Amino acid sequence: MSSFQPIPFLSNPHVQTILGNLLTGRPRPARSVQRAVALPDGDRIVLHESPPRHVDGEVIPVALIVHGLGGCHRSGYMQRTAHRLNALGWRVFRMDLRAAGAGMRFARRFYNAACSADVGVIVEYLASTYPNVPLAVVGFSLGGNIVLKYAGETAERGPPTLRAIAALAPPIDLVRCSDLMMRQPLYDAFYVHHLTRQVAEHERCFPDVPRANFPRRLILRQFDDLFTAPRWGYSDALDYYQKASALQKIGAIRLPTFILTARDDPFVAVEPFEALTTPASVEVHISNHGGHLGFLGADGAGGYRWAETRLVQWLATQIGGSSRPESRNGLRQ
Repeated sequence: MSSFQPIPFLSNPHVQTILGNLLTGRPRPARSVQRAVALPDGDRIVLHESPPRHVDGEVIPVALIVHGLGGCHRSGYMQRTAHRLNALGWRVFRMDLRAAGAGMRFARRFYNAACSADVGVIVEYLASTYPNVPLAVVGFSLGGNIVLKYAGETAERGPPTLRAIAALAPPIDLVRCSDLMMRQPLYDAFYVHHLTRQVAEHERCFPDVPRANFPRRLILRQFDDLFTAPRWGYSDALDYYQKASALQKIGAIRLPTFILTARDDPFVAVEPFEALTTPASVEVHISNHGGHLGFLGADGAGGYRWAETRLVQWLATQIGGSSRPESRNGLRQ
């Protein structure tokens, strides 16, 4: 895989991170249809299905994409990746985790970094709905931790049509990432703002759920201490971080897996990736630059979203996709 070279004068990790978030890009996935899938506890997960822009042959690969902390199906990286895969002839499902995006009114419980079982329900649903079709699961940031945790927990027990796992900037060691986040008040405040806003909206949808009581000055670790941990049965944030981290599960993964992170990511610790001992099926790529989900640099396809282009190219290599000329437009961002 070619190495990442940031756009000149944009190598600073904070510039990469912030611009990468702000520059959403124009392409959007094709029209989408919502599906609500029931979970064992009565909550439902909302999927946003977008069909391929063209069909070559009888088999249409399926991709499930999972968003990160504070995100949803509308997040820029979710829409851009769906657009690119649609252009390659894939059917794409963007997943709203519990109480995120369109799933807000369908779930009484709030998502967390350990909800790999929810991904498992959706994978089984897609595998049974499309029984002879190759399936890939992709996660961004917190969603990357979730899908890696799922892949390690299921190992060889997943559906036979599940062919590939991919994770971009996954916080696989949440304890270390929490320590880094506490040193980055700008990012900490950004995520706290999005999360508390989601919690407030969720409480309006379900007036009978217990009310959250946050202090005026709140940091992310306090949010998890006061909200996430007790509502999911953890003793505190540290207990939650230790049990939710994918780090201890990656060694059990048997599926072809693509992991990409940046050494200068402001709040995803790189040391756990450097120390990983992985099976041959797992590829770990550590770029010197890129920030958090930034990677703004020439992608070799006329665009500047280097990581997303590498991701799509890897998926196409593992499973396939059309090489028709119009597909190339799906890579130009």
